[in-house]
Amino acid sequence: MLKFWRKSSSEDKLPEMLGITIGRAVTVDSISVKLLPKDSLIEVPQLTFSIVAQGHSDLGEQSHLHRFYPDDDSVLLQIQGGDGIKDERVDEIMLWSYYDVKYPSTDQQWHDIRRSICQTTFSLPGPEGNVVFERAWFDSSDQPEEPMQYWETISEDESGKSKRKIFQTAMLFARELSDGKDEMLLINMEEAEGSGERSVAYMLGRSLSQHELNT
Repeated sequence: MLKFWRKSSSEDKLPEMLGITIGRAVTVDSISVKLLPKDSLIEVPQLTFSIVAQGHSDLGEQSHLHRFYPDDDSVLLQIQGGDGIKDERVDEIMLWSYYDVKYPSTDQQWHDIRRSICQTTFSLPGPEGNVVFERAWFDSSDQPEEPMQYWETISEDESGKSKRKIFQTAMLFARELSDGKDEMLLINMEEAEGSGERSVAYMLGRSLSQHELNT
């Protein structure tokens, strides 16, 4: 049986997911990118990435989020599934493209952004005008909803000993493209622990299957 996860010999050493971890390279199948419809806003400048950092979030209820940060900071690979040690389950693979990053300078700007992501729709400025996304989380509600909040622990070396933590406030939106598939918009408000630094990442995502990744 194919082992998607391998328990390390060191308690701190980072696990592998689908053969991916810090120091490894991963390639996205070129067909996946070439088949993006013209109305997609996603941009993937290169298909092979070297992973230089790895994040983990325990979302509770046996749900874990693993993020792999390439040397090219325009994209992010995210895999949701098992705990990375004993549970080998892979539930979802997403390739995220950074559309924009903002750095609010005042509390009012920060609160205004937080309020905007609670709404049922979000308008993203596009090259030909605003593009409207509908809220994917809490999609059965027609009222403002509180975003998800969680800590992400990010490691920047293979030993897993060099770590930093980021508190994240996030909401997920989606729109249907001309090919009938959804383009996702994840708005991630990030607060780095102990530094006071705050940023808001606007990421566009597309789901991938396991056979579309090569390591």
